Amino acid sequence: MLTGVSVSCFLMSYLVVLGMEGARLFLKYPARHVFLIGMLIAGFIAHSIFLINELNSSQTLVGSWFHWTVLGAWGLAGGCLYLTIRNPERSTGLILIPIILGLIGVAQWVREIPPFQLQTTVVVWRTIHGISLLMVAIAICFGAGTAVMYLLQSWRLKNRKLKREFLKLPALERSQALTRSCLYLTSLMLAIGLISGIILNVNSQSGSLLLNSSVILTFVLFLVSLVASFLELSSDSSLGGRRGAYLAIANLGFFLLVFVLILLSSHGQSASAQKPENKGSVSTRPYPIVSEGRG
Repeated sequence: MLTGVSVSCFLMSYLVVLGMEGARLFLKYPARHVFLIGMLIAGFIAHSIFLINELNSSQTLVGSWFHWTVLGAWGLAGGCLYLTIRNPERSTGLILIPIILGLIGVAQWVREIPPFQLQTTVVVWRTIHGISLLMVAIAICFGAGTAVMYLLQSWRLKNRKLKREFLKLPALERSQALTRSCLYLTSLMLAIGLISGIILNVNSQSGSLLLNSSVILTFVLFLVSLVASFLELSSDSSLGGRRGAYLAIANLGFFLLVFVLILLSSHGQSASAQKPENKGSVSTRPYPIVSEGRG
């Protein structure tokens, strides 16, 4: 199915969308909304085809960090497409597209990392763990994007610049509601990911070592997100918008820190993938080794 579709295909589409979003800050051109939505749909379709091809070849989409981050960018692109189609006058892509491009960049960075260890008897829990943490990444990135929209719109209202600029952003109530929903979803998905991660860790360690560095980092991220959710829930609607926006942005920063630390801990990889093979050791590769003759 269209095997020629690569990362560069949808990457270029998103770059064109970002350029069109930036261009309409300074000028108006005919049918700009049609072209913008058309390019965003084209990029999303190419992105979807790429994921389908990867699924056909690897039989899983959460089997490696590369697939995980590309799928996260796809989910965020779907949210951006939904908001753009719903209200094409708003420059939501100007905020969300850079985050999508950032996730694609991370995917290229982690592309050579070995896939996750799949030898486990708890296949269902492995899937739950991967999908729940994927939802966490999407919710945190999307919430940070809507938080930036809220802060920009609040600043523009305060300085009375709405009539002098082409930039149009969602209403404060809309951005606040989306940011708040993302905070709540993050806490829920982190709880599911934490429980499933502990179960997988117990299974892989044969019942020993209930906690490891990855579980501890996920637990700390869960506590931070839970505190942010409670603060947002307890805040007044008139004062909570800016606080919730700051919490969502801080959540993204802490998530990136935890993500890098988990990458450095070789999370989800087998012991053979984590340690380089010694020259004098016997190879454990699944394919036969052909001895080289001198001719």
